[in-house]
Amino acid sequence: MKNLNKILLAILFLLPFCLVSCTDEDNMELNKGDQPLSLTVNEANVVLDITAPETNALTFNWTSGSNQGTNAAITYTFELAPKGTAFANAKTSELTKGTTSFVYKTEDLNAILINDFGVDPSAEVELEARVTATIHSQNTQTLVSEIVTIKVKSYKAISKMLYLIGDATPNGWAADNATKMNSITGAAGGFVWQGKLKAGKLKFITTLGEFTPSYNKGADNTKLYYRETENDSYDEQFEIPSTGVYKITLNIINLAIKIEALEAPEYGELWFVGNPTGWSFKPMSIDASDPFIFHFNGDLSVGGEFKIATKADFSDDVVFLRPAVDKTSAGTNLDVVKWSKNENAEDHKWNIAGGTYKIKIDTREMKIDIIPFIPYPAIYLVGDATPNGWSIDNATPLTPVSGNANKFTWQGTLNVGELKFSCDKQNDWNGAWFIANVPEAAPDGVEQQMIFSGKGAGVDNKWKIKTAGTYTIELDQLHETVTIKKN
Repeated sequence: MKNLNKILLAILFLLPFCLVSCTDEDNMELNKGDQPLSLTVNEANVVLDITAPETNALTFNWTSGSNQGTNAAITYTFELAPKGTAFANAKTSELTKGTTSFVYKTEDLNAILINDFGVDPSAEVELEARVTATIHSQNTQTLVSEIVTIKVKSYKAISKMLYLIGDATPNGWAADNATKMNSITGAAGGFVWQGKLKAGKLKFITTLGEFTPSYNKGADNTKLYYRETENDSYDEQFEIPSTGVYKITLNIINLAIKIEALEAPEYGELWFVGNPTGWSFKPMSIDASDPFIFHFNGDLSVGGEFKIATKADFSDDVVFLRPAVDKTSAGTNLDVVKWSKNENAEDHKWNIAGGTYKIKIDTREMKIDIIPFIPYPAIYLVGDATPNGWSIDNATPLTPVSGNANKFTWQGTLNVGELKFSCDKQNDWNGAWFIANVPEAAPDGVEQQMIFSGKGAGVDNKWKIKTAGTYTIELDQLHETVTIKKN
């Protein structure tokens, strides 16, 4: 009995210590003293700069405030609203413990002014900001800072998308199928496109399916004109004098444009034809980074002879690209020669065993790679936009599509940042990758061509995720395409 009493006394003695040790440690902090909650801002009068959308426009800082001797954690709520609205429809941000600052980037703040607060573009508005501190302890009052007032001048936002349209462009005047340009990293309002244009006219639109707003030819071939609605009768277009490969660089902020003719390949189109296709012509695809290179990736399980046509026609004057030696089999860096029936009778062809192949022909070097394709069993997401960041050992796997070893899917949360696809998770980073066809490619929810980078060779372009959220990814490693779509 005496032993039982001793045990009970020991439990009663230890109980208060157990209660203290079981308190939520996340809500414990050091004593903050009696300092007031004070909010400051780096600028009181700001003109937002359209040319610098990623710069910090406003930076708010505040003191921690007092936790009133409780040692409890403090979390903060930051609010921004038009002056005189008593924060009725404020932009509110709930912040984690220990956060005592808040930053608005130029582009984000401008969007809030126009879309949330209804401020007219290019107008000046007075804003009010305050921060509220919540002390995570019973019987304590929240703290509210004094209100800080700021004047901010907005700007009229520009389009983040731009498309080529016109009879000179690849897809003609079809506004719902216009040719997308690529945005230029680090150059607000900058776009670039390179490819084949026909003799004819072109201009630029901002929205698929809509002919306005558009950017037309300005006072000369170096200037753009912004046509906001169809009520504007000015609709001048740029004239492309002859078919060829061109590079277009422009900026819709300063309305400058440069159209330059580039070294052009002899052939703008090629066709695969032979026994594997039943001697029907199948178009080859132009390489995303080099118009002299063409690809044909597919199931050629029938096998047999093939050659490459410069026109989808067997007429005697049509030039075919063929091997230097008849019945040359699969391989890499194989010689290519031109042939037409009018020139000679040596109708040589390549001859392959049945299978799946990736075929690449370089019309600049006149070389061809005919490579049997073995699909990678797994594909992985890598990058700071992905769930596991740049950890190659812990890269995020995509899910194989049942019944198709070439296709993979994935759905999940992507952060703001970069990503690319690893085929083999090599620790030295010199493995095989699927990368974007331009630096910081912006996913737009449609199918995009990828570049296969074997064993770490070549460029290292990545996709740039600019908005965090849930995304669906569909990847085809045989045809080297990917769709990255925000849900």
